[in-house]
Amino acid sequence: MTPSMDIARELKQLLVRTSPLIERYTAAVCPACAEICCRQRHGMFTDRDRAYLAALGEHVPRHDPARSTDGRCQFLGPAGCAKPRWQRAWKCTWFFCVPLLRALDAGPQRDARALSAALAEMVRRYDALEGVPHGP
Repeated sequence: MTPSMDIARELKQLLVRTSPLIERYTAAVCPACAEICCRQRHGMFTDRDRAYLAALGEHVPRHDPARSTDGRCQFLGPAGCAKPRWQRAWKCTWFFCVPLLRALDAGPQRDARALSAALAEMVRRYDALEGVPHGP
């Protein structure tokens, strides 16, 4: 196993572990929101996102070039994102709108601290993927 595979697996585990906490808040906040944050531009994969998914042996989906970057994300379905959090673009995964941030702030501080600590670990691992080859 290569170092990039180890880093990618650790990052995936952190994303899988924190996703239920984030989704508890998005399930409460997002359905009542009039302005949809899930824009095509947030779901576009960077080279580092591609390196992460390639290290996991995952396919990086192509984006629909006909969609406006300000339009609804192609992965947004009636019940939210069709992709599990660990398969999303980094920008999408960590886009927190103001109402979501307020909900996190108003919720149990233990949850906010746990999420903050996990995010710091994820950033460290994601940054370690810089320069990792991602294939064609």
